[in-house]
Amino acid sequence: MPELEPILIVGAGPVGLAAAHRLAWHGCPVRIIEAQSGPTSLSKALVVWQRSLETLDASLPMDRFSRHAEAHRLHGAILQTSEETIGQLHLDDPESATPTGLLLPQSATEEVLIERLREQGVEVEWNTSLIDFQVEADGIACQIRSAENGDSTAHFPWVVGADGAHSRIRHGLKLAFPGESVDRRWILGDFSIEQESDPHFMRACLSDGGMIGLFPVGRHRWRMIHDTGEPRPDQDPGDPSTEDLQRLLDEQTSTGWKIRESFWLSEFFINERIVDNYRHGRILLAGDAAHVHSPAGGQGMNTGLQDAVNLAWKLALVARGDAAPRLLDSYHEERHPVGAHVVETSARMIRMAMLRNPLLRRLRAFMLRHLLSRPWLPPRIRPFLSETDISYRNQSLARGHRGNAGVQPGDRLPDLEEAGQPIYRSLRHPGFTILVAGAGDAGWPNTIGDQALVRIELALDGPLAQGLGLQAGEAVLVRPDAYIGTFARHPEDLRSWLQTHFS
Repeated sequence: MPELEPILIVGAGPVGLAAAHRLAWHGCPVRIIEAQSGPTSLSKALVVWQRSLETLDASLPMDRFSRHAEAHRLHGAILQTSEETIGQLHLDDPESATPTGLLLPQSATEEVLIERLREQGVEVEWNTSLIDFQVEADGIACQIRSAENGDSTAHFPWVVGADGAHSRIRHGLKLAFPGESVDRRWILGDFSIEQESDPHFMRACLSDGGMIGLFPVGRHRWRMIHDTGEPRPDQDPGDPSTEDLQRLLDEQTSTGWKIRESFWLSEFFINERIVDNYRHGRILLAGDAAHVHSPAGGQGMNTGLQDAVNLAWKLALVARGDAAPRLLDSYHEERHPVGAHVVETSARMIRMAMLRNPLLRRLRAFMLRHLLSRPWLPPRIRPFLSETDISYRNQSLARGHRGNAGVQPGDRLPDLEEAGQPIYRSLRHPGFTILVAGAGDAGWPNTIGDQALVRIELALDGPLAQGLGLQAGEAVLVRPDAYIGTFARHPEDLRSWLQTHFS
């Protein structure tokens, strides 16, 4: 096989880092550039949700994140008013070894990804920008400016735009970014407090002055976000002060906290936008370059991480010549509805938080008090927040044989054990996995292109075979992103599916 040309990743935030890491893991050379001088020192996104941990686990075991000194397992959320605690929402699933969410500052998430990239022999090119690009028949001619090496031109067969909400690539393609801006001013502050506090619970304080969200960044450090309302002509714009945050804690929460030191103070405004298409020939958009929305639910970075994982295995197959370029259409087909759903649901959540009408606020508090006492609430909310409910059912790659149980092609592989350990540990290899119930037929395919298909035999009476509804000799194909590709009763069923999608 001829030597592959590097794929260019523009942007070295979590999404670009994840895309570079996964492409390299799938055997593709990459070059990743970033205009900033180094990784962020700010906490920014604070939660890595379960589905992100699961989809990355094959190449980046989740304990690399959970062992980080700044990581804490998320147990749930506490809802309060300025006078009392309304109730608690317990989010952690005691039956799962994987946390529903891992509280980890974005700076630490990037640190883990950069360390893994270095192990793969890939270094981020900091202080390096994409100045311009020209789409050609066989790739993209890119003008790159480096603080160290000056201007240069390089050709790439594929480019991944992970360069954020103000994406140079999206602008260069002259793409519309439809959506709306929310006409409200929000303030943000990261600070340490004098008191000991539980780092496993987020807090939402519902007061007459608007919602205050408090998110742990360790045992003594917290993030506050606060809706100050519609901007007023007499209001001085700009970042809040430490005194502003302390006043909000004193007057609108029942925490009793005293700020010791502040680290990041900022104002921000919310945009809710998504591009119409994630793929434009040989250029693909991911993360904030493709979709932006409110911070409600903490879904932004995680949606982007899963964009990167979904894209990487498909782009690697195409780049290696093991699949036709049309496979990349499924990236947009699968991920755009997810991004649109996150934009829509986070918009509803943030508008619930922005309620100012006193009657509606009292009604909201009454409903929350009632709902939080119901045992059925956490199991319903947990899949949405953790993103384990994301499915690609009925999309083009999920039109093979259907299963005999509730799990179907396009669904997430259940987080169940096999032979005494989580099945996800058996997926720690590049490529696809065939799970066969019992010894099965020896004629199952064993490669896709030049990459091995790993075969795992499941115990017929084990939780995974039972959960998947597999009969003796039947199999399920698991994609590299830990989603189910197809069920197969015989090896020929699987060969037919592979021939349809990867020839």
